[in-house]
Amino acid sequence: MRLVVVGGGIAGLSAAWEARRLAAERGDDVEITVLEAEPRAGGKLWTEQADGISLEWGPDSFLASKPAARELAEELGLELVEPLPNARRAYLLSGGELRPFPPGLVMGIPRGPSGMAGAVRSGIVGPEAAARAAREPFVGGGVDAGTAAAELRRRLGPGWSTRLVEPLLEGVFGAPAEELGMREVLPAFAGERSLVLAARRMPAARGPAFLSIRGGMGALAGGLRDSLANEDLRLRTSAVAVVRRDDRFAVDVEDGSIEADAVVVAIPAPVAARVLRPAAPAAAETLEAIRFSSSAVILLRWANRAVGRVRTASGYLVPRGEGLAHAACTWVTSKWPHRATDLWLRAIVTSPEHLAAGDDALTGRVADEVGIVMRATAPPLETRLHRWEHALPVYAPGHLDRVARAEQDLPPGVVLAGASYRGLGVPDCVASGRAAARAALKRRGQAPPRESV
Repeated sequence: MRLVVVGGGIAGLSAAWEARRLAAERGDDVEITVLEAEPRAGGKLWTEQADGISLEWGPDSFLASKPAARELAEELGLELVEPLPNARRAYLLSGGELRPFPPGLVMGIPRGPSGMAGAVRSGIVGPEAAARAAREPFVGGGVDAGTAAAELRRRLGPGWSTRLVEPLLEGVFGAPAEELGMREVLPAFAGERSLVLAARRMPAARGPAFLSIRGGMGALAGGLRDSLANEDLRLRTSAVAVVRRDDRFAVDVEDGSIEADAVVVAIPAPVAARVLRPAAPAAAETLEAIRFSSSAVILLRWANRAVGRVRTASGYLVPRGEGLAHAACTWVTSKWPHRATDLWLRAIVTSPEHLAAGDDALTGRVADEVGIVMRATAPPLETRLHRWEHALPVYAPGHLDRVARAEQDLPPGVVLAGASYRGLGVPDCVASGRAAARAALKRRGQAPPRESV
């Protein structure tokens, strides 16, 4: 059997790894080819080492509550790393001041009176906004679909929603809550009678909420690449089209064509639409409707003595109402164990308005903003910038229905994987890649079904 994986990001590498593992387990003969357009496999898992620490251009961690990434790291023999104890706290910028996120919240949604009182004490919301959120269980209509912003404001009140929940959603999903679907980004609350009552029933997290890999998240992609050293991994090779040939496929590349029995497509949905159009025009049309947001990551290095802010948390979020270019800032050297002598910070920009600025202008503005927040007495010693054109898929209202339609319109043997579909975190991408490999091999009877990782 010949399996072609289109895309060498974490989902595509996970798919290839799972296919090889299952084939070895059963003694089956499976040829695997991975096509990656970039000169480096791993996608957004990209770590650089500098000043004794791991600098991340993509995600710096993954949710500990979702097991797929942790299990894969353990299977690859990689060492997991917990954030430093102080990094379990975070701040929100409000009125130019950093205010601690109170405990007793689930994605900013209060579990009950203690979380509401804590938000008032921290200065994030006033008593009126907290009182309005306290009445949420009595708001009729249940938790409906539609945009996250509209539903959160209807149930919790605009004061609580815009100050606490919406900045968190934008920090995770890279788009304002007005563009996100309630069911898509807060699925645990879908169909519930009350946000507050549903949050109260959810078990409190034990241990760290996030984990990383020793050496940085890029080590997870590196471990997969090393384990696939004997496979056909082709860098700087773009898939042009997937074409049906009877009950098989041809994956066209710029300088030829690769025959395949099954294809895993693990690239952003808009790119996947172009590649899949010859074989699945209806699915391609649906995938074109999934748009992506862009972002910029800016790394800043200061001398420790030049920063007056005491750093006892993982960083801070910035609500759009603050009028700043950056949406979040991670205190890298306060979040993870390190040997650095200087302070490294990582700022994220997601606003299209500010992303339109040139590299120097954007970096300069963000350095000034972060310097003010951090009470810096001098400019940063060093700045670095990277832009992501396809940063994150926008999980708009109806996104899950669109994904289901696209999957139904695919020919047997073609499977989708990656952040574009049912989860954009690293564990979601790992799980989708492994599940896609099982589905692709099952089509040819090469492997038994197995529960999702």
